[in-house]
Amino acid sequence: MSPFASPRAAAAPQTLPFVLAVLGAVALSLVFQQGRLMEVWTGGGFFDTDDAMRMVQARDLIAGQGWYDLTQYRLAPPQGSILHWSRIVDIPLVALLKLFGLFLAPDQAERAARIAFPTLGLGVLFAGGGFAARAFAGAGLRLFGVAALFCCGVMFWQFPPGRIDHHSVQITLLLFAAAAMARAFDPAEARWGALSGGCVALSLGVGLENLPFFAVLAAAPGLAFLARGAEARGLLRAFGGGLALAQIAVFLLTVGPSRWLTPACDALSAPWLTPALIGALGYGALSLAGGLPRAARAGLLVLVGAAALAPVAMLWPDCLRPPYADVDPTLKSFWMDHIGENQTLAQNFVIAPGAAVLMAVPTLIGLAGALFGAVAGRGVARARWLLLAALLALGFAAACACLRIFSSLAPLAALGLLAPVAAIFHALAPRGKILGGVAASAVLLAGSSFGVALALPDLEPSPDVLASPDLAWRRPDPCLDSANYAFLNDHKPGLVAGPISPGSYILAHSPMRALAAPYHRNNAGNLAALNILRAEPALAESLARKAGVDYVLLCWATPADAASLRALSPTGLAARIEQGEIPGWLREVSPKDAPVRLYRLLPPSD
Repeated sequence: MSPFASPRAAAAPQTLPFVLAVLGAVALSLVFQQGRLMEVWTGGGFFDTDDAMRMVQARDLIAGQGWYDLTQYRLAPPQGSILHWSRIVDIPLVALLKLFGLFLAPDQAERAARIAFPTLGLGVLFAGGGFAARAFAGAGLRLFGVAALFCCGVMFWQFPPGRIDHHSVQITLLLFAAAAMARAFDPAEARWGALSGGCVALSLGVGLENLPFFAVLAAAPGLAFLARGAEARGLLRAFGGGLALAQIAVFLLTVGPSRWLTPACDALSAPWLTPALIGALGYGALSLAGGLPRAARAGLLVLVGAAALAPVAMLWPDCLRPPYADVDPTLKSFWMDHIGENQTLAQNFVIAPGAAVLMAVPTLIGLAGALFGAVAGRGVARARWLLLAALLALGFAAACACLRIFSSLAPLAALGLLAPVAAIFHALAPRGKILGGVAASAVLLAGSSFGVALALPDLEPSPDVLASPDLAWRRPDPCLDSANYAFLNDHKPGLVAGPISPGSYILAHSPMRALAAPYHRNNAGNLAALNILRAEPALAESLARKAGVDYVLLCWATPADAASLRALSPTGLAARIEQGEIPGWLREVSPKDAPVRLYRLLPPSD
């Protein structure tokens, strides 16, 4: 059988080897990351600000905070700060916390849940690799699909023990959405379009990071309708119906009635629900017009697209601006410009050339593999590989502007390897399956992130860059070490003004409140904290007392943060304290030589 034929022609998949492969891949990933696993279990530390804040949100939900209330009341009190996150990720996390809480102490239950959450997610991702392999290359390649996902490296980035952020869920949903769409290209399997639409809707309910990919997937049924006419009617109905029903359900599940008409450009809300529903209804209408000439079908497609996008442009034009357009410019230069995942690929190459190459090259190899599949394939198989190539091409362009997107691209790039892998496997199979399997596995490894990493020479930045504060993320960061915040519990709870990144750790490891934390909606709180730290000591005291601050905390998530603040205000409060000049209205209350330093405001002197 040709590796590019419909998977319906493949042999019936063998379930037991596939299940064992998935379980083996999960177990091996834990072996590779056993150090991280033991750190979570024995120390309970967080390795990322978002993981810390996710646990804070889950604790608050268990403690009785309303389902639709996403306000973090200990952040920028008294009004608090509404996060742009979703409750969808809280569902499995809270379920695990409740389950482990039946037989473990609360602290141990949290640690167990933080290990189980990414581990279970990794199992689903690897299973998705098999599902996707069947869709693109046939059921006989399912084990290679598991291996491809294992070797893509995303498990170290978004699925390590302790990782409970939403990115892993979004990555997995994107994988299933793309694979289901690929299967649905076969008119006899058009029903899979409903799964694709459902995965798109659920992922949009989690967050909007994968919106560019979903634009490609949403366009795919329309392009199939343009090319094949009546043959695509089932796909139009399935995808449109799955998207509409799931998007309504997700919206009702995650958005409270009081916010149904409140636009939010950074989360599922009316500006995103409206085009999704209009587009879905438009696809339903197009499914009734399959017999029209191609020119007429093209005109109808343009009308549906315009109808879906017009409300956003007319009613919510702000949602067409860059994602962080509302962030204060000062905060942007001090904070967001130094976030590694927001960097461009070119910026990253300057400070970490090896990491940049390791992200870019496997993606381009996967794109080349998908294009090979499109050239060598025929009919539906060619359309499937073209879909994957389009996702990879668009994703690579977007990732060059924002590194975060590479984590979503990695599994898709791994799927691109399956085209040459399948070709070699089937070409050598007549000489023996072992020979074909070994040769195909060698090709898969060579083109994967693992293979690129093994072949990559040591690439170091220039000496000037190597000594710069921008490379701080490559060194151990005391401000992201949970143990350094334990002493906060020795002090009376109060409001803390400090740098932005430590805010999540303050909330996760103590009953303290924080003025700042790394969330773009917390514009006012972040700016208030920054203004205190950069003001002259006398003005800083006035600002701190006006804001109700009880403590000032200093710990720089990276030296770049400290350098940025010194550049903003070389004689400000933080810079003065860094030089050993502690003003009389502050008293240090942190342990000696602690990397996280806490200063209590003394009563005002008359």
